[in-house]
Amino acid sequence: MTETRVLLNDLPGKPQLVLYKLTGVLHPAGGEVVPLRGCANRVEGKIFCLYAEHGNLMLQVGVRRWPLDGSVVVNYTHDFDKKATTFSIGDFSVEYEAWWAFDPTYNKFAPERDEDEDPLAYVYALRMDAQRRSELVKRWSV
Repeated sequence: MTETRVLLNDLPGKPQLVLYKLTGVLHPAGGEVVPLRGCANRVEGKIFCLYAEHGNLMLQVGVRRWPLDGSVVVNYTHDFDKKATTFSIGDFSVEYEAWWAFDPTYNKFAPERDEDEDPLAYVYALRMDAQRRSELVKRWSV
């Protein structure tokens, strides 16, 4: 997989986008034939692209890219007083409104639904689970 561009988003209701990996530029697929390699999600005005490359998962924001192979520190935390979430990878960090900020049923002491509700929690969970990363790489490397 040495593609310079990849197709992102195979989720219902999400537009398919082409990512130019070297520049971080995204544009609507518009019928282009490029390999499906991952997904993209907007968080706090930034588009986070998660895709398979060379048997590994990569996270890209703009031109910045990080492997999810254990070589880079990834953190995901909540500030319950501010109702905010912070995601960081390497020296990049973003703070944003927590998915549960206005959910009156949310209980911080109960098992969390972060992975289902927050795409960056999903990235963090993938970083911590080699088997899930491997399965996703296989799916996106066909």
